[in-house]
Amino acid sequence: MWSEELRRMTIEHFGDSGATILKTVVNGKYSFAVGFDRDIYITDRAKSLIPESEKGKRYFIFTMDGYSRPAAFLKAYDFIENLVEDGWAID
Repeated sequence: MWSEELRRMTIEHFGDSGATILKTVVNGKYSFAVGFDRDIYITDRAKSLIPESEKGKRYFIFTMDGYSRPAAFLKAYDFIENLVEDGWAID
C-alpha cells in the first residue's frame, strides 16, 4: 500500500521523536493514530491503556484525542516490520 521508501522510513525512524503519528487506510479512508516504541519513549498515559496481555510487546498503537495524545489502545507488536506489514506508516 505504501511506497517502499515510506515503509523503510517508518522502520528506521519509528519513535525517533518520542510519540510517532501514524497513518493507515481503513475502508478507503485515511485513519490516524499515535505510536510508541517502549524501548525509546512511552508516556504514563499510554502505559496505563495497554492490556496486561500485550504489555510484553515493544511497539504500541493508540487512537488519539484532539491533541495527539493516546486515547484508547489499538494494537501492539513485537516487531516494527509487523506493524508496517499491517499497513501502518509514519505520517
